[in-house]
Amino acid sequence: MPKDLKDFPRPPSDNGRGLHGSLDAAWTGGNEGYAYWINELVEMGVKWFKVLDDRGSSLPWCEKLLAAGIFPIVRILRRDPPPNDTPEPNPGHIGGPEEKTIERLITAGVRYFETNNEPNLATEWKHNAMPSHPLEAAKIVALNWLFDARLILSAGGLPGLPAISGGGNMDLMSALLALGRQDILLEGCWIALRNECQNRPLNFPDDPINRAGQALTLEQYDLGLFAQWAWWNAAHRRADTLDEINVLRANGANSTPALAQDHACFREFEYYDALAIRYLGRSIPIISVAGGYHVGQREDVRYPRVTPEAQRDQTVALFDYMQRQAPDYYFAAVPTLLIASDAHEPDAWRSAFWQRAFQDAPFGFDDIPAIAVPHVTLGDRLPVVDTVKAMQNLARRLPGAQPTPPIQPAIPLRPKPAPEQVEPIVHAPAAPEFIAPPARRAPADFPSWLRDTPLPTPSAPARAPVVEAPIAAPAPERVTPTIAAPEEMAPPTEKPIAPPSEPLAIPAQVEWDWRLDALGLAIEPAEIEPGQAYWKLVRAIYQGPGESNDEHQVYYTVVDQQNKPIEYQKVWQGWSDGATDALTNERGEANLPLWASFAPERGETGAYQAWVDGLPSDRVRGIGLPLKQHVSFLLTWKRAIATFLDVERNK
Repeated sequence: MPKDLKDFPRPPSDNGRGLHGSLDAAWTGGNEGYAYWINELVEMGVKWFKVLDDRGSSLPWCEKLLAAGIFPIVRILRRDPPPNDTPEPNPGHIGGPEEKTIERLITAGVRYFETNNEPNLATEWKHNAMPSHPLEAAKIVALNWLFDARLILSAGGLPGLPAISGGGNMDLMSALLALGRQDILLEGCWIALRNECQNRPLNFPDDPINRAGQALTLEQYDLGLFAQWAWWNAAHRRADTLDEINVLRANGANSTPALAQDHACFREFEYYDALAIRYLGRSIPIISVAGGYHVGQREDVRYPRVTPEAQRDQTVALFDYMQRQAPDYYFAAVPTLLIASDAHEPDAWRSAFWQRAFQDAPFGFDDIPAIAVPHVTLGDRLPVVDTVKAMQNLARRLPGAQPTPPIQPAIPLRPKPAPEQVEPIVHAPAAPEFIAPPARRAPADFPSWLRDTPLPTPSAPARAPVVEAPIAAPAPERVTPTIAAPEEMAPPTEKPIAPPSEPLAIPAQVEWDWRLDALGLAIEPAEIEPGQAYWKLVRAIYQGPGESNDEHQVYYTVVDQQNKPIEYQKVWQGWSDGATDALTNERGEANLPLWASFAPERGETGAYQAWVDGLPSDRVRGIGLPLKQHVSFLLTWKRAIATFLDVERNK
């Protein structure tokens, strides 16, 4: 029987915070013992913990984790009979010894299991004999995983679809579809994820460096003690110069980024959720089994190498996103690695490796600069450990439940003026949360969230008179990370905007902020005929520099004829020579950033226009950043049936 998200077990007071333990399946607590590490995990607020098992080795550790309210995610290592007694999982499936181990772990309370890992890499195949044809390789993996999944499900466990390496393109869901067996994913399976963050920001690919080629400033280039180390280029055997980095940024700018093309980043969970919706028509759980930020990484040369401080700050932002903002289907983020193991000491949070490395310039590690960084004092742990311990620990809202949030969210997805009177939005009871209704077509593109770190709650802007029925803001409303404003766009002293003497003609029944007239914004009515469905603009609100909380966004809301939010609706932002899009979330909301500026006092208008996809749509033209000031625009469209009056008004 298909499982909903709410049917999957989660740890008590789940905050979505996890860690990968040790890459040594024989690890038994080290010199400190299990009790010490349990206490460390509790202090860090960890609720999910990745464990490796080799012939039952993880059972004592899993029992202690469960007793502490921490859910183990157990990867079962499979060994073939001699002479090939190595744990390469492909091709093949679990056998008798592994079945007994799984049964014992399930009896102890473990539920989440992996039986394969990165099958898109030849090193995970016996003798590196991976088939050259991608689909054939994926089918072999899928067939063997089907055997494992059926066994685990029958025993009461929950099998994870094997994790593909970060940014990899082996499509196991497509292979299951080709085999006619994709429905098993709805019966209690989840997607294992390795969303390695590299040295990219959390909001990649929508950050201003990747999207607009934002230039590096001298202040940003100067990283103090770490300046040479962070910008070191192993191929050049020297640090990249500021000018060289800015050339790389300018050449690498992508105004229409998409996770479909580059998902080697934290947001890779969105990529796999889009695949699930495409093939299954709904989301299933996604759990990271490795990932996060590793000190020393610089795969993308447009960004600096990850310093200990950067790893600390980005990890805290990542964990805060999980407990405040992560979508319901993304259960846990599990960065690698807590405990040092052979060949992976640089990745461990608890290790003296980096203290030695900065003093003695290590050799033999890929892409780690062989240069010393004196006067750095770390001791036997990275600063991320103590900072995570000091974090606020918040329980997530679980699917199917609507508890009162423990605190007010830091910043809403779209800052809304509070309506005086609203009618509650009633969702159809037959459509569980995050399950697409039968009539809805799965989206072909990928959801988009923009921004990086939560900011203080902004004050609500003044509300213009409402003519159309007000649209209710759903509760409790989640938040999304915030992109920091580019330095070159720092707002000048705010100048008040005077009301226009001759307002532009605005269609009736539109809640229109008069300040938009002074900025030169206008509505381009949809070309419609009587009885035709179209997207009708019903609300347009301006948030000036003092109201936008330093944001520079177009916020979209799309509702149906009953004012119910429309999910997975594509919206567009266009300019003279291009366009980009986003999909609305379950609240019918999406947002896209603004970069181009204009001077309204010289009669200029903004370069952007906004509209909704799929039907004829009213368009808002002239959107932009007046005098480079950070402002936002709140636009709402409603699906409507054109009347004769609408047609005459739009002529």
